Amino acid sequence: MSRPAAPDPIQNASADAVRQLLDTSRQDELTLLDVRLEPEYEEFHLPGARLMPLPDLPDHLEALDRDRPVVVYCRSGGRSAAAAKLLAGAGFPRVVNMLGGVMAWQGAAAVGAPDAGMTLLRGDEAPEAILRAALAMEAALGGFYRALAGQAPDADTRAAFERLAGFEERHLHYVHTLYRKATGDETELAALLSGASGDLEGGLPGARFLEQLGGAPASAREALELAASVEAQALDLYARLARKADAPESAALYATLAQEEKAHLRAVSNLMKQLA
Repeated sequence: MSRPAAPDPIQNASADAVRQLLDTSRQDELTLLDVRLEPEYEEFHLPGARLMPLPDLPDHLEALDRDRPVVVYCRSGGRSAAAAKLLAGAGFPRVVNMLGGVMAWQGAAAVGAPDAGMTLLRGDEAPEAILRAALAMEAALGGFYRALAGQAPDADTRAAFERLAGFEERHLHYVHTLYRKATGDETELAALLSGASGDLEGGLPGARFLEQLGGAPASAREALELAASVEAQALDLYARLARKADAPESAALYATLAQEEKAHLRAVSNLMKQLA
């Protein structure tokens, strides 16, 4: 009696299916692999993606965790299909190839080189430094939204920014609670934020996000599109730092912050759907 054929380790999935997989998985449960070239990655990449160009992949297989599913994507699906076959041939048990690549992906994305945004954080900090930087970025983003609310061209756009500012205010206090639990430091929030950097979540200044959008938002939808880009950038930064961190405690903290940003991105997406 012949044995049943082994299941194919490669799963071809639509961009929507990959989005759902990423939404329902923690950052440390799978590997998201971008197999394009670095200039392509800098222009546009999925939040949390690790850059490993297809020509370099055969020499860096040992850098990938074989116990995790690997999701691969490229521009249109050709290079990722080749990468998926290479990974499957090397014994990776589950490989998900995103059909259509980034051309099929519609939604928030991140920009910049693999070290983009790593000005306030490098990956080797202790929890206290991580959380103080996170507090600074949360506070800066809240202030950014409040300033844009004051410049809004209409009541709907102003209300959208005020809602986003309130969202960040609540999360700022949540991160402050994490800080107190991790450090035992009862310093007031205002004192912790004194002299903090003005970089937003994701490690970029507000002007950079406005440049990506093409100027100040002129509608509530554009306001939410801006918020989605910021949350995607923050998710991307924390996910990359979680991979880079040497200390397990720091890696776990970065993964927690990445999960929080993923939840924020989902909340902003839901608000956008309500406007549709």
